Amino acid sequence: MLRFLILSAALAMVGDVRPPQRVTSTPAATDAQERLPVHVGGRVEATATGYRHQWPGIYFEAAFRGPRVVLRFDDAINEWRASIDGATPVTIDRPGKADVTIDGLLPRTHRIRLDKVTESAQPARFGGFFVALGNRLPAPPPRRRQIEFIGDSSMAGYGARADRIDCTQAQVRATTDTPDAFAALAAQHFGADYQVNAISGRGLIRNFGGSAPQGTMEQLSPRRLPAEPAPYRDPRWQPQIVMLKLQADFAGFRPDARWPSLDAFVADYAAHYGELLARLHGRTPRAVFVLWWFDTSGAPPGQAAMLRVAETRIGAAARAAGARDVLFLPFVTGQFRATACHGHYGFEAHRQIADWLVREIDAHPGFWDGR
Repeated sequence: MLRFLILSAALAMVGDVRPPQRVTSTPAATDAQERLPVHVGGRVEATATGYRHQWPGIYFEAAFRGPRVVLRFDDAINEWRASIDGATPVTIDRPGKADVTIDGLLPRTHRIRLDKVTESAQPARFGGFFVALGNRLPAPPPRRRQIEFIGDSSMAGYGARADRIDCTQAQVRATTDTPDAFAALAAQHFGADYQVNAISGRGLIRNFGGSAPQGTMEQLSPRRLPAEPAPYRDPRWQPQIVMLKLQADFAGFRPDARWPSLDAFVADYAAHYGELLARLHGRTPRAVFVLWWFDTSGAPPGQAAMLRVAETRIGAAARAAGARDVLFLPFVTGQFRATACHGHYGFEAHRQIADWLVREIDAHPGFWDGR
């Protein structure tokens, strides 16, 4: 159901006092309104009735005139966050099939952004923004910079708002926060459009604890929606940077018939990683690949050597396919406290990780301009 807030806004600028915003939820309306054109961040399926989505980190941006805007939902799963003109966001939690109206705005030009906060186990729909006839404005333009993230739970902000490690699944859903996790924070720092193509517990060729063997990121990351086989295609999406964090494979690994030893597993992991980067290069030929990698400083010599061989093999495969560059970033886990659900990172750690990622990308300014 909708959890709505009534906001009393402060001064926007000297001499400009905003009236209180009112937020109401009603059944989907059929009165005379026009749909706003939108700028979409993330992978969606555009239909006549809106935008089907499932990946985390989806966002929609639009502009309009007037004191009122309607957000149309068919979504009993997700939490959303809407902000108008950069004011304090409105939280919209599992609205169902409803119109959420924000009114009481000044009768002038406005810009609205809607962020998906949670992960989705199945697709849902955002029907779009609607305004009174004559109040429609062009959508905000796409940003010049684009960055794509492919990974697992920490990219999606799994349980990041929690102040405890022991969480139920309901608590995980209620505390997950993709827009305030490190991937989105880093992209926003650079003024970049972004995709967060991440699913909790999914690895490259083996998922967390060996679960869901047919649902690895190798299989799901090319899709428009994870639950459906249709591939994602959008020639306008040509990120300069693709960052990958694919390490859930190693959680709880035990030798089995497919991988009789850790050596065999790491060799297979490296081969598939190289193939994935080659495929990604075919789709995003401008992209540099940034890999969240293993810190081997305290690893046994045999394991460290094994991972160095894997790194060499992955990089060679990507470069043989024509990739511009491949950057391996060893992540020193001990520098960041994992205080949220099931040993995931809370907001403080997410900000620190975003800062780490920003520093690493800033050290390679040519990544953004194609050099």
